[in-house]
Amino acid sequence: MNNQIKIEQKQIKQSKRIRGNHSVTCKCPKPEWFAPTNYKPLPGELGHAMRQLVIKNKKNGTSSLRRRISLDPYFLKLRKIAGRKRDFRPEKKALIDAIFPLLIQKVDLGSWIVTINITKLANELSPKNEKKEVIQETKVTTSRLSRLLPEMARYGLCELPNLKWDPVKKYWMPCHIILTERFWKLCGVNIDKIIYQRNMRLDSKINSMIKSSNYITLRKTREYWYEQMNIATLKYRREKATRAKRIKKLTTLPLDQRRHTMAAWIIRTYPNHILLNMDPESFDKLVWQKLNQLKLGLNWKHEVNKIIH
Repeated sequence: MNNQIKIEQKQIKQSKRIRGNHSVTCKCPKPEWFAPTNYKPLPGELGHAMRQLVIKNKKNGTSSLRRRISLDPYFLKLRKIAGRKRDFRPEKKALIDAIFPLLIQKVDLGSWIVTINITKLANELSPKNEKKEVIQETKVTTSRLSRLLPEMARYGLCELPNLKWDPVKKYWMPCHIILTERFWKLCGVNIDKIIYQRNMRLDSKINSMIKSSNYITLRKTREYWYEQMNIATLKYRREKATRAKRIKKLTTLPLDQRRHTMAAWIIRTYPNHILLNMDPESFDKLVWQKLNQLKLGLNWKHEVNKIIH
């Protein structure tokens, strides 16, 4: 009788990884951005570039796209060079059409640097409610722009500077992109005129800097701009950390002790000439204002006593 060989079957371990229930669709498939009504028209070739892309209805004052920049043959011609095999998806086309007017509005004419970082660009493109607050369910995410801008750089439309690390906060410094000549040509701008306007703005800004050639002047200007922006960012982050530490310290104290601690901090940090010219009522008002800024002053508002003579 043949011996039967029993082969033990290994039990397959069940994985704890499960498919999430969250939606993977785009939160804001059709973003739009137009300059608010209180914005002044842009000067020179910047205004010409904006008018090439955006048209304003004179009857009702609404703005709409005059030209969809994402459908320009330029993107089709350089598709393989940029590393793409297919056309843009509808969501990315809408994002490109919306971000071009925003970049033109926020660019610095002297250096062609976009003055707001990627996070603020995403907030500008996001839909807002009546209180001008970003709607979280339909916002344009920062990661979405972080994928778009390197692709625009591969098309030669912008330059991405090297990221710098903040060793104290353990976080990257804000990223500000630089627009190129190809970007302005794609917007239908006369490149000679906009370079002339850029040089005129540079001459008015940097009289004390090197002027041996336009290239060196532009490079030095951009380095100076990034240096000032990094200093402002570090200062803001330090103040934010100090403010959070002060809130944590004052939250555990009663109201009278909060006022006493805040008054001591004001006397320690404010200049003497300001404190000497301040009467007790103004000093008490300043203490309450500082507490209200930290949301620790029970929403106190200064009211003028109505004295009837």
